[in-house]
Amino acid sequence: MKKAFWEIFFLLMSLGSVAAVIAPNVPKFFYWLGWIYILLLLGVGILTLYAERMIAWCDKILGIDKDE
Repeated sequence: MKKAFWEIFFLLMSLGSVAAVIAPNVPKFFYWLGWIYILLLLGVGILTLYAERMIAWCDKILGIDKDE
């Protein structure tokens, strides 16, 4: 039940942010919140793409050997 709630919540946030950016008569506060949400999701996507490289870099800096 909790998983379905969060999936619906984030789906509504995603659709709402796009609607807030596109709609002509939305208050400026919602307009900026929509853009912030969209940019944050793009940032999370980029971090996900480079996660393996960042983990390898952190392991190298901390001296962690994965072969042990």
